[in-house]
Amino acid sequence: MDIKEIAKQLADAIVESPEYQRLKQAREQLEQHHAAKVMLRDFHKKQLNLQKQHLEGTPVTESQVEELSKLYEVLNINPYIRDLFQAEMAFQKLMLDIQEVLGDAIDLEPLYELEDEEEEKPAEDAILKASKKLWVPGN
Repeated sequence: MDIKEIAKQLADAIVESPEYQRLKQAREQLEQHHAAKVMLRDFHKKQLNLQKQHLEGTPVTESQVEELSKLYEVLNINPYIRDLFQAEMAFQKLMLDIQEVLGDAIDLEPLYELEDEEEEKPAEDAILKASKKLWVPGN
């Protein structure tokens, strides 16, 4: 059997899964409630702005994180948004489970291993020692 055909069967099974059906229904419900949709859109904008700020190297303040956290709590009061969040989490878990099954079956070794902090310190020390040996004009 062709691997692409098997992938298509997996995709069909995912579409038929209760997790996907629940996610689809939650999205449809949210689409029917304009105020909830606007609230969620605004939350995502703030969330993306903080992520962008972080990626650009600008520190994210504690007050910004707290504001986003409070907004998330407010959103969870809305039943349509809360249902969507729960459905998204269940679907993400399903997809992670599928990824884990595939990863275990393929059994690829990681290209690198994460090192303990203790092992990283000698490398940092070597960098510091090497930087002290650099010739600087005027010295």
